[in-house]
Amino acid sequence: MAPAPIVIKCDCGVTTRGKSGDIIRCQGCGQRFNTEDDARRLEAVAAATQRRFKVVSRMGIGVVGLLALVGFFLFKAPGLAVGAAIGGGVWFGLVLPFMKKRLLNTASTKYKTTITASRK
Repeated sequence: MAPAPIVIKCDCGVTTRGKSGDIIRCQGCGQRFNTEDDARRLEAVAAATQRRFKVVSRMGIGVVGLLALVGFFLFKAPGLAVGAAIGGGVWFGLVLPFMKKRLLNTASTKYKTTITASRK
């Protein structure tokens, strides 16, 4: 995973930009900040978000398949196509974008890019 850009707020009042996982030196007072723990936390949040997104995507495949089967049992071959088309349109056009936005908002609240890192 590529390191995420972060902003370090030092006690001296200066903000310094850097990448998570690096040792960042304050541009004002010269103190060093180790952001390795923040990089690990970012990786954990990213992994959890990816797992949840996979679950949501697989649920979508199941819902589309279920609607296709219902259409098939009710109306045979044309019902299969219509059920799959309606299920896919609803899931991938409405539900999936909503769930994706929700998952990304949850992930963004768990990891902030402006931090006060521990000194080392």
